[in-house]
Amino acid sequence: MRNNNRTQYRISVDQLQPGVFIRLEKTNWFDHPFLFSHFKIKDAEQIKLIKNLGITHVLCLPEKCDVLPLSPAKAKKAKVIEPDKALSQEIIDHLWDIKRERTRRLKEKKNHIALCEERFLTCIKTFDSILAGVLGGTLESVEQASAFVDRLTTYFVEDRESTLHLMNVKAKEEATYSHSMNVAILSMIVGKESGLSPGEMHALGLGALFHDIGKERIDKKILKKRGALTRPEQDIMEQHPAFGAGLLAEIHLFPQAVTRIVAQHHERMDGSGYPEKLADDQIDKLARIVAVANGYDNHCNHADPLESLTPYLALSYMFGQQKHLYDVEVLAMFIRCLGVYPPGTVVELSNGAIGMVMAVNPKNQLNPSVVLYDPDVPKKEALIVDLADEPDLRVEKSIRLAQLPKEVHDYLSPRARITYYVDPTGQ
Repeated sequence: MRNNNRTQYRISVDQLQPGVFIRLEKTNWFDHPFLFSHFKIKDAEQIKLIKNLGITHVLCLPEKCDVLPLSPAKAKKAKVIEPDKALSQEIIDHLWDIKRERTRRLKEKKNHIALCEERFLTCIKTFDSILAGVLGGTLESVEQASAFVDRLTTYFVEDRESTLHLMNVKAKEEATYSHSMNVAILSMIVGKESGLSPGEMHALGLGALFHDIGKERIDKKILKKRGALTRPEQDIMEQHPAFGAGLLAEIHLFPQAVTRIVAQHHERMDGSGYPEKLADDQIDKLARIVAVANGYDNHCNHADPLESLTPYLALSYMFGQQKHLYDVEVLAMFIRCLGVYPPGTVVELSNGAIGMVMAVNPKNQLNPSVVLYDPDVPKKEALIVDLADEPDLRVEKSIRLAQLPKEVHDYLSPRARITYYVDPTGQ
């Protein structure tokens, strides 16, 4: 029998001993008090609990065992571990209390995620009208944009609950605004972690939101073209930062700091960027932050979904192959905010479970919150585990989406377009 590419076989509970890694078979997650359906036996008391639940057989995963189960012959000769029903019931009641508390916390987290999604979708629609007003050069729209940045700060930067929320961009016309929102939120997260002043944070938010406004002056045929651009088309595309800066300058209502961000968000530290081929200290410090956030979101949400990278691979690629393009300190801060395993990363845990990172704690990057795949748990009730609360669990490795079995992929629903919501305070 194969499960998640691991060999497993059925054994009697009499063969159990501490160190044996098991999986409870044919059990609903709500039918037993354990937090997981698969785990390593800790001690004889745990074996008593399993017996007291009326379980006679379990599945053994030898690759995860510290020791193998007793052979049937040795199990017969061994001293039989009889369940202490009174003690076992007390422990079982305690485990149920813990599980109910986890379920309550899970419900709160999911309600919070639902609220975040509602707010995010509302913000996308609001930004649509603000952008139209800014393009029209109205003072009112600029004031609305400033208030909008303050709202993003309240909703997505200052909130202490670490969350990631995944969403599909269902309407093609929303894709641009989703990208702008992603870049703005990520930029402000890094800005706050970097200790920027309120004025700098405000300029950073505005610059990130409108970093691609210059594309409004580029032919839609070029913007929507599938496949590689011709050299003349690429030359036009590379002028969108200058077009955007010119557009904001014409309005005369945005601070120069915002205009600089828009003009320089595609400049690179080694001078290979565009449109002015600026390098190093010639590039505005706020523009350097937006450059990293913009590059990262473009890797994760490529125009061609087949070219999109997982968050983990996007960060790995930027740090391993593109470090020379970005401000190293900003890139390091960005990675610190998103974590070793960024939101959206699919991982395998030390107990063999597969899950997707939902949220990170920058102060404890190796222990993110993970939503788990469990065929015994309805998808809508999927368990979210904070690894910081589980000392026996750790992330073993990240998994490419192409390596996921279809049923796991469909259950976790990792999507090409990702909206990030991360708390940099770790509180």
